[in-house]
Amino acid sequence: MKQILTIGALLMFCLTLQSCFVKTSPNMSFISKRDLSSDTEVASVRVPMFLTRTFLKSKIKELDEDDAVAALALRKIKKLKVMTISGNKKDNLMTKYHAYLAKNNFEELMSLYSDGSKITINTEMKKDHVKRVLLGIADEEDYVFVDIIADLDLNELSKMIEYYENKKEKSKIIN
Repeated sequence: MKQILTIGALLMFCLTLQSCFVKTSPNMSFISKRDLSSDTEVASVRVPMFLTRTFLKSKIKELDEDDAVAALALRKIKKLKVMTISGNKKDNLMTKYHAYLAKNNFEELMSLYSDGSKITINTEMKKDHVKRVLLGIADEEDYVFVDIIADLDLNELSKMIEYYENKKEKSKIIN
């Protein structure tokens, strides 16, 4: 019986690890393979958080001393998915992305341009908690999407922003 449980645990562990492999098909629900042209390159990764936390554990300990706010934010992340799309000739990808955001009640937190790329940061809220953050970065024919599932209290988020604004002001005074 103990051997069966051990084999079952090992099998579950292997299935979990499989999800962190790079895949060549989209891993976000607003886009499917048929929406992309044949010469489009897709790389998708879903990273299991137990692997991420294990990898970042020493970094979080360092951050606890130097930047407790960033350490807190890292602890709140539950799931992380990244998808890159290169060489897409169809113009409707961003249209589908924005339709998905509207349909799922995402709120645009920020939109900015940097070096010719448009970056949007969108959040999904439940009461006073940010449950999901979806980043979209578009640059001519290349796209990057990051889907972060977390549980951030708005008060914590406000404290983080205030902390970094104060830190920025202090660095301006010193320089």
